[in-house]
Amino acid sequence: MRANILILFLIFIPFIVFSQDENLTNYRNLYCVKNCKQYKYEQEYIKQNNPSLPPRKGVYPKFKRIFSIPLEQRNEIYPFNRYDSIYIASPNYIVEREEKRNYLDKKYHNSIRQISLNERDKLSDILFNYYELNSFGAKTGLFNPEDEDYCIQSRYPKFILLFMKNGKFEKYIAFPDEGFNRYNFTSKDYYQNFDWSYDKEDMILEIFKKDILPEEKCKK
Repeated sequence: MRANILILFLIFIPFIVFSQDENLTNYRNLYCVKNCKQYKYEQEYIKQNNPSLPPRKGVYPKFKRIFSIPLEQRNEIYPFNRYDSIYIASPNYIVEREEKRNYLDKKYHNSIRQISLNERDKLSDILFNYYELNSFGAKTGLFNPEDEDYCIQSRYPKFILLFMKNGKFEKYIAFPDEGFNRYNFTSKDYYQNFDWSYDKEDMILEIFKKDILPEEKCKK
């Protein structure tokens, strides 16, 4: 009996993983409202080619809300279908210059609160209903070269989103990224499922601007 249960479980593991990967694509195809032909062309190109298409002369990325996936369906897409709740933390500045830091560690949390249902709605709307056309899967934005002047605030994110499951924080994304890869999602989940870009990051920073600590005198 136990052997039969184990066999069934092993059979369904690939289906579960495949369903998680396909959820966003399926919902986007179902709820696409504008530029759908171009979106599907770009997605097909991304599937067939590596690396992504080089920039074309006179063609620039366009950031648009081209899907209308309802909230109920957005809650079925990773990571919203995996984690019980999402918290936001303002960073605790610790005198250390090295990245990558583990922002799950409580020592980096100054103040912390659970985000509201309205904020959660806005967050998933930005992540899944907005798309950058003409980028062809490129990792747009999120790079800021190092400068010589060191200020502790500039070496830390403005806030951290923490994803909780069964009372434990498991994943985080720290904003802004600035080329430090401030997240512990896989690169596939972070860039492919979220279609990451400067525009999305700016919109998310705007949602949670009240949680950003005020500028202080630079601490060297």
